[in-house]
Amino acid sequence: MVIGMDTLVTFQSFGQFLLTEAKKGGFDDEHALVKVWNHSRRQGSRGPLNAMKEVEKAKKDKKHPLHFDNQDDKGFTGGKKQEHHRAGYYAEMEHAAKAVESMKKHPVFKKSHDEGHEAEVRGEARGKLSETWKKHGAGNTTSKEDVRIGKHAVSLKKGDSQLMSAEHAETRAIYHHATERAVKAGHMTRAHAEHVRKKIHKVAKHLEAMKNTTSKDEQRKHRDAAQKHIDEIHGEHPHLTHHVAHEAATGHGKFGGSGTEGTARHLVTTTHHGDIHIHDTETNHEPIVHGHPRVALPKGPGRPGNLKLDYRVKHTLKGKPGRPK
Repeated sequence: MVIGMDTLVTFQSFGQFLLTEAKKGGFDDEHALVKVWNHSRRQGSRGPLNAMKEVEKAKKDKKHPLHFDNQDDKGFTGGKKQEHHRAGYYAEMEHAAKAVESMKKHPVFKKSHDEGHEAEVRGEARGKLSETWKKHGAGNTTSKEDVRIGKHAVSLKKGDSQLMSAEHAETRAIYHHATERAVKAGHMTRAHAEHVRKKIHKVAKHLEAMKNTTSKDEQRKHRDAAQKHIDEIHGEHPHLTHHVAHEAATGHGKFGGSGTEGTARHLVTTTHHGDIHIHDTETNHEPIVHGHPRVALPKGPGRPGNLKLDYRVKHTLKGKPGRPK
């Protein structure tokens, strides 16, 4: 086998690459937040436990409940805890500890913490799809709720992320629901809603067409044509992005309304700087995202294109003391 110079790496550098990658991950943020929250809600001799101090203690005390050796396999990459996950585990736990301490200052979550409400991972829960989703042939049942704390359904975001990555059927369903919300809010007329849906049907056709060709040039043509429609839609109806983002964050249209299985109410965003932003989607009507959805090429062979909605921390936390600008 001949290896070109542009792909040649030494065994030493490749080994270092694997080590670096292993240290990056290893444990997911949902399980980390739940573990830290449930531990910190306990009372110590001097009152409520400080999450960050508890994680630091855990690193040195093998008997501590949060010590790496005392964890089962849940939440670890591959579904099995391994020694190379240790660094990633503690990094994620430190991040979660900062988030928990910040959440304890928020009125809603402070009350939950004070009352000892338990947190649980809910990302694998599956809700019942609404008639709207069934009508459009959208079958993805992935929950919007990552964590539940007491009765509070939380969608957890760590840094920059995506609110949605929808293929053609779900794109149609999302915009059907979003335009209904926009009409009810007085942001567009019924005629405008029908016009938007016709354009979204064209977008969906382009997304689906990418599945049927392996030509990157053809896929890019479909992507660009679909993006043109998206830009026109959101340019004509600026408020529509808010309604699309609301659905992408909450899943109300997907699962049949607020509070149903699979939906989320609180969008909790954390950063490694210790910043946190909590967006109550039912009371806070500020924009969740800035900018239009973007059309992306297929994720793999035989897959359709998809419509993404990017969630950017710099917009969410902009202008707040100590926050990125």
